[in-house]
Amino acid sequence: MATIYEERFLRSKPFFHYCSLPFEDALLFEDDKQLGIILNFIAVALMLAPGCRILAFAVMSNHLHFVLEGERPYCDVFICKLTKLLDNYYRYNGKARLSGNIIFEAITIDSLRMLRGEIIYTIRNPFVVRTDVNVFSCPSTSGYLYFNPFLRQDGVPASTLRGRALRDFLHTRNVIALTDRFYVKDGVAQPWSFVDYERAMSFFPSARDFVLWTVKNVEGQVEIAHRHGESVSLADQEVLSLAYRLCSERYGDIKLSTLGITERMQLGLKLKYEYRVSNGQIARTLGLSLKDVNAMFPLSAKV
Repeated sequence: MATIYEERFLRSKPFFHYCSLPFEDALLFEDDKQLGIILNFIAVALMLAPGCRILAFAVMSNHLHFVLEGERPYCDVFICKLTKLLDNYYRYNGKARLSGNIIFEAITIDSLRMLRGEIIYTIRNPFVVRTDVNVFSCPSTSGYLYFNPFLRQDGVPASTLRGRALRDFLHTRNVIALTDRFYVKDGVAQPWSFVDYERAMSFFPSARDFVLWTVKNVEGQVEIAHRHGESVSLADQEVLSLAYRLCSERYGDIKLSTLGITERMQLGLKLKYEYRVSNGQIARTLGLSLKDVNAMFPLSAKV
């Protein structure tokens, strides 16, 4: 029998995960001010694309993620409007390398499990890349919006912006009228007003499940990263948890710390080829010398 969440998913409009191709030699933003500009463009693009909902987003330094709900043409309009705004901004603000080269790929989300996983994967992005990021308070993702009883819904309606304030918000002299669909504080569009986080929350059983899936579902995150063609970034503790589980599955009651070199190297092969764990993490987790691990995986060795 289908759960209320599965029934809700089946009654919904289509869902998609749009991810831009990462830049290897350029940054989309370098400080909080530039991050704010991207948030403004996201809000404006959404305003120009009725029929599209943002359930989750992540603005990474070199790529973007969006989990969207809506018929594909409406979602494509949002992406098209956002790309155009970004292209124009970068063209006239010293980052011509980026202009015209922001390309999105879309994946259709075809199950409730996949929807939950794609939302979690999106908000985890900065958390797994940087050690100083709290996944539930990072301003460059929507992670802090969900199940947050202390969420502040402040700001003023965008429609109240006039003159210089409006030009500064849009970062262009070609101003357009804004609606009260989203709110602005200190010149920046507030994610609580343009992300439909309550809609996203309605697909999760509880705050506890949401948190556990965010910090514990390592295998699910690896599966999604492979689907998007991205490398996987796992914290050392996550790699250690994986190693314990793999050790138990393969060797039964034998403890990880008592395995011989051959057995640890076999686990290292699994961590590398199935989870794309770095050479350094394999060495630290399995108690192997970095020299031996680099010899096993020379293409992954840092020089």
